[in-house]
Amino acid sequence: MKRFFLFLISIVLLSCENHSFIKERNKSLQDSISLFIEKANNYEIPKSKALEHLVKAESLVNSLPKDSLYFKNKIYVGFIYFNLGIKDKYKTISLELINDAIEAKDSFYLARSYSYIGDYYTDKVVLDSAVIYYQNAEKVYFGIKDNIGIGRMHVKMATAKFRARDYLGSEKSAVMALTYIRLANNKLLEYEANTSLGLACVETKDYEKADEYFQKAYKIAREENLENLGQYQSKAISLNNLGFLYLKSGKYKEALNYFNQANQDSNLKIEFPELYATILDNKAKAKLKLGDFSGLPGDFLEPLKIRKNFNLTPEIVNSKINLSEYYQAKGIPDSAKYYAQAAYDLARKTNILNLRLTSVQQLSKVDPDNESSLSKEQINLTDSLLQAERQVSEKFARIAYETDEFKRQKERLSAQNQNIIVFSLLGFLLIILLYVVKDQRSRNYQFKLKEAQQRANEEIFALMLSQQKMMDESVQKEKQRIGQELHDGVLGRLFGARLNLDSANRRDDEKGFEIRNHYINELKYIEQDIREISHELNRERFALINNFVAIITNLFEEQKLLKDTVYFSYTIDSVINWDNVPNNIKINVYRIVQEALQNINKYAEAKNVSVAIVKDAENIHVSIIDDGVGFDVSRKSKGIGLQNIESRVKTCKGKLEIKSKKGKGTSISIDLPIS
Repeated sequence: MKRFFLFLISIVLLSCENHSFIKERNKSLQDSISLFIEKANNYEIPKSKALEHLVKAESLVNSLPKDSLYFKNKIYVGFIYFNLGIKDKYKTISLELINDAIEAKDSFYLARSYSYIGDYYTDKVVLDSAVIYYQNAEKVYFGIKDNIGIGRMHVKMATAKFRARDYLGSEKSAVMALTYIRLANNKLLEYEANTSLGLACVETKDYEKADEYFQKAYKIAREENLENLGQYQSKAISLNNLGFLYLKSGKYKEALNYFNQANQDSNLKIEFPELYATILDNKAKAKLKLGDFSGLPGDFLEPLKIRKNFNLTPEIVNSKINLSEYYQAKGIPDSAKYYAQAAYDLARKTNILNLRLTSVQQLSKVDPDNESSLSKEQINLTDSLLQAERQVSEKFARIAYETDEFKRQKERLSAQNQNIIVFSLLGFLLIILLYVVKDQRSRNYQFKLKEAQQRANEEIFALMLSQQKMMDESVQKEKQRIGQELHDGVLGRLFGARLNLDSANRRDDEKGFEIRNHYINELKYIEQDIREISHELNRERFALINNFVAIITNLFEEQKLLKDTVYFSYTIDSVINWDNVPNNIKINVYRIVQEALQNINKYAEAKNVSVAIVKDAENIHVSIIDDGVGFDVSRKSKGIGLQNIESRVKTCKGKLEIKSKKGKGTSISIDLPIS
């Protein structure tokens, strides 16, 4: 047994050490990953060196278990690949994250992974694929009831649809985004959704609504510190959007006022050059529309230079078109044609139809010699653009239909689940009713069983009284026999020895000495006889007091003879004063032991059985142990035998402990208070 406990302790210690080792290893691994990610994210080192650190970080991340730490680190690695311009690797990592999240059954990171693939396709201007992945993410967020996630996906879909010129679809997605965002009170997403709505309304020429949404976005930008939420220069963006709205609606003075406000931040050019270029370009265009040529064409050329540095092709085309318009307005046709042609050539290298159409329209204005061919190209581009917009709109409508169908299925499943819950409750109530009926029958049976037990107890008590009476009669007879023995044997011999000794005392010769020695020895024999009689009296008194021991010993001896293949041993504490033990305790001890032995004989298939009855200061302790087949103690239903034992222990206000395992034997321990 000691070896077994030592083995268990060693197993526990080894498992603790192993857990501690794994924890320490993961911490060390995370420190290394963080170090490599930090180095890879350093823009001051060469790209090749950053990539080297990033590959090491990715390798370490892949050795982590698929938990939240793994997903966070892998997302960081993917973002750095994206920032380094290795966008296909970013896509590969995002696809791996999808598979890992499905394997780990992690809905949160599954939705985020779908969103990252959507961002990849948005960057690649494959907008239908982007919307499909955003839609997949939205479904997952819908399943886990994440309103923020749902709202964010609708904002992203609104942006993608806007870029695909599906302005009505963009407006619908932005409205849906606001519906979910307001449930979660997320100001950053609310700002982005209102901005998307305003841009969509500008393109559909609903300028009044566009102004309303842009003003809401600007109000949020002024009142909320969105920089802490990751949105920088939100006020400048909102002012630029308002200026763009008034530029499109022909209110050039109001537009110029907003652009001037947007350009007031002195750090804008350094920290956000792309935004600065957009605002400056729009401001220059508003001045051009007002016929104010001050600062021109410099205000067009500066944004063009910035956009070339960042290789922003659509924006470069727009800058060149604006310069062409400027030189056209100034009456310098060669320069106007030069920039229009440059914009046209660059736009043809892209797949952006509306950009190509805008460049063709401007070129046809400044190149009358090719007006006919350019007009045909303009018509073809217009038809292609309309067809592409229709296809995108239909595709987005199909996606929206699939989404609605998914939600309808969820609602149907929800209704089915409600029905299942209702029927389950009814079934549960029926089970409870059946249980109550069965329990009542069981109670009646238990009541009858208790009555039968009470009768059995009375019979046992009567039997004990009968045995007590027989014992008393036996003791009385033995007393009479011993009295006769004392009177007729010991007393007579003592009387004779006394007379002879008295006679011998009168003689001083050798004969008197011999007589005295003889009767001294006789007194020794008489003393021995008295001692033997005394021992017999003590044995009879012991038997009288411990007649319960005789009864239960008889039970044990019968058990020994029952099966030759079973080794049976028992112990009865000799210090127990059974006269001081209440009769109901004696009866129940006898019946408990009897019931336990019957169960062992019927079911245990034991080779060794032991029973011990001992006493401490306050309790009679009964222990019954066998090495039989055992049983499952945790099962709810128990046999009548065990129920009887539990009932008897409860009647005596005692404590019962049963330990058993299948194939490991059974141990029953009972404490019965005797005070």
